[in-house]
Order: sequence, then C-alpha cells, then structure tokens
Amino acid sequence: MNDNQPTDEIDRRTALSLLAAVVAGGVILSDSSAQAAESLPENNEIPQPGNFPTKPGNYLAGELVTTDAINRRGGLRLDGDFNDDRYDKAQPHDFAMLPYGMIYYHGAPAELRDIPLGTHLHGSFYLPPKGEENTIPPTKGPPQYGSKFNHAILLEDDFSFFQRRGQAWEVVEVNREKGRMKVATSGKTAGAHIEAEQTFWIDDATRVWKGKSSAEWTALAAEKVVQLNLTWSPEWRNRQFRASDVWIDEESRAVATERQRRIHVRYQKHHWLAGWVDHVEHLGGSQGIVTITLFDSVDSSLLEEVKSKKAHGNAVAAAEATLRTYWQDHDHKGGSIVEWKTLDKPPAGSSGIQIRWQTGELLDGFRPGRIVRLRCHDWPNIKLPPEERLR
Repeated sequence: MNDNQPTDEIDRRTALSLLAAVVAGGVILSDSSAQAAESLPENNEIPQPGNFPTKPGNYLAGELVTTDAINRRGGLRLDGDFNDDRYDKAQPHDFAMLPYGMIYYHGAPAELRDIPLGTHLHGSFYLPPKGEENTIPPTKGPPQYGSKFNHAILLEDDFSFFQRRGQAWEVVEVNREKGRMKVATSGKTAGAHIEAEQTFWIDDATRVWKGKSSAEWTALAAEKVVQLNLTWSPEWRNRQFRASDVWIDEESRAVATERQRRIHVRYQKHHWLAGWVDHVEHLGGSQGIVTITLFDSVDSSLLEEVKSKKAHGNAVAAAEATLRTYWQDHDHKGGSIVEWKTLDKPPAGSSGIQIRWQTGELLDGFRPGRIVRLRCHDWPNIKLPPEERLR
C-alpha cells in the first residue's frame, strides 16, 4: 500500500468492489466456490451522466488480452470455470472504462497503457451508460459465455487487489523440478470463498523481485511472505495460473509501487486531471463559474499540488467519455479556482474534491454532465500527438 494514499480512497475502492471482495477467489475458486459466486445477484444499475453509481459493480476477472489504451478499452479472457467448451469457444470480454473508471497497477494509479498484456486483473463492471450501448459490440462467440456488464469502474492487478485488502501469501513449498509453488494465505482473507492454500505454476520466465532489483530463484523459499501477479497457464480453464512476478519483501513491493506512482504522476501532468461538470453559474456575457468534481484514481500529491497553487490560475479543457481532449486553443480556457471543497464520504469514482472554477469565457463543453480536464498552472501545456487528440 502506498503510505501517501488516503484511507478514504482505499475505503471507496473497497466499497465499490464489495461484490469482488465476496468472490475474491475469482483467481482461486474451487469448483463449488465458483458456483456460489455465480449465484450472487446481478446489479443491473445503468450509470447516468453526471451521477456516480450507487451500488457495487459486478465482479469479473481475467487476463488482459487486448487494449486500446488511447480510448481506455480492452478485452479480458475471463477466468476459467472448469468448462472446456467455454474455454475453447468463448471470445474475449471486451470492455470500456467509465469516464471515472479507476485502474491500479502495483498498488498505484495507472492507465491501461501501463499494464502489460497477459496480466491477470480483477474488475468491477456495469451495464453500458445510456447512449453508450453500442460502444462495445456484442460478443461474437456463444452468447452464454459472454457478459452484458462491459463498462468498468475498477480494474486492478493481483498485487493491488490483495495488498489493499491486507492479504499476502506465505510460501509453503517451492518445487522447481515440477515447476510448482504452494502458498497459503497470510494476514487478512480477501474474500469468503478464498482457498486457504493454492498452488501456482512457476518457470524460468517468472520474475522474482527482492529489494530494488531482480533476484535468483534461490531467494524464493518457504516461509517468505510475498505478493504476486498471475498470468495464463495451459490449465486456465481449471482456474490454474502461472506466477509472472513474485515480490518477496516489503522493499521490493514499495519500489514497484513508487515506480508506478511516478509514471502515473508524469502522465497526469501531461494529460491533466479528469472530472465532470456539476453546475454552471452564468455571470453575464461569456463569463461564468463552473463547478467540477474531480475523478478518483489520482495520486494525492497531484490534488495537493493543484490546491496549493490554485491562486496562480488554471486551465480547463473540454473532453469526451474516453477522457481524450481536442487540445486546440478554442477547446480549453484559463481561469482560477474560487472555491475548493472536500466532500464527505464521496461515492466510488469520485476523488471527493469539488471545485468552483471561474473563467472569462464559457465553452459548449462546459455543460453539466460533460467531461473536462483540469491543468495546474505550471504543468506542461503541450499539444499531444494526433492519435491522442479528438478532431
């Protein structure tokens, strides 16, 4: 866990994936536990523009097999369910991130572009928002193997998923000849259906991390308390996985989190913080005050920086549901934050920060429910590459 990460942020992520916590064994369910997970009620809430969902999303987990990082879309090979026919015929579960959808990798905020293909992810999903029904085409495979829940509010790797719930794994046995590693739960239990002991495939491609660098296989031994990331194995359909990465000490985990945090901070400073418009006050002529709620999945240092420098002026750009902007002079305007408000118990997807921002010229993209991005006055103000801009 990032020591700089606010407790309320963790609570919001835990709340939105309450269903995921119940079926946390998505990577490690037994046959009977899988059936219990499938019997949980569906949440058919349809996300509404300008409103965060009120109920936890539907839990799905699988390997990331395709990405359209610019448009925040991708595809998961969903976890096996002991059904060989499904494994043989099911198509990847295509998804889109909701505008306020949160992504975590190695315990820090991330973008889809940061996550390697093959990484096993846990997610919380909803039905498409109104007007987005055709964003993700229907699955081409047998319909019984697809899912109608294709808009994600949360995606996170195993490292993030288990660590933020206080669970780790204690190594019981490493058998290099058979390519197997047996582990047992350590600390809190991430879900009611989790298996106390698991066995994962390992091989020469498994990366072992110790301190600030990679380590030899000899460092991976019984009684080590580890975090790990999982990926595909030939027995995927039977919920068997290969360990792609194993972090064997607290320092290696902290290094991985800090490295990803820095990547995230750099990306946000070039692309600006996303949020949506709650309200617009017209002050006469083209002037106005725009009330904006900033989205979650943002490192707290960025919010603190904007707050500390709010007196120096800011810029706001019009954006779309993919968070892409036009990045032309007439699609973002300068102004200043006249009020900074911290919301009490914000819903999942919200950072809990709401601002009132005054500008001399209101844009059409500043209407209630529309997506915008906020720039701190001294962050880079550059034109992004054409493939990242809307036209």
